[in-house]
Amino acid sequence: MIIIGHKLVDFKPFHVVKKAEEIVKSPVIFEFDEENFVLFRTICKEKEITFAVKTNSVKEAVIANAAGAFYIVAETKKAAIKIQHIAEHYLFDSKVLLCCSDDSIASAIYAGIDGVLLPQGVINGNF
Repeated sequence: MIIIGHKLVDFKPFHVVKKAEEIVKSPVIFEFDEENFVLFRTICKEKEITFAVKTNSVKEAVIANAAGAFYIVAETKKAAIKIQHIAEHYLFDSKVLLCCSDDSIASAIYAGIDGVLLPQGVINGNF
């Protein structure tokens, strides 16, 4: 299981980006937004920056995987379970992460989610 943001596990925190010029550090996380998605993804690929896409939509998760997202981050356990099921069926390269607290890690384990993203795993933004 992937654990990002736990004090006992080494990790590189995500930088939340909302504008293209904010994509300067790795790794980054941004909301799935059709208006900015292609631009953000293109910049990340050109600069070889690992990127995560935050969505609760299965359709958006499939698109994010096809576009090369390293992680797909779901805000709810219900969404993470649905996305994880699709990811396993279609053999996603992307890993599914659930935004959660330290207290919810066991719940994500039992649900079979690839990993968790804890609040400490995000530097400059809320999730």
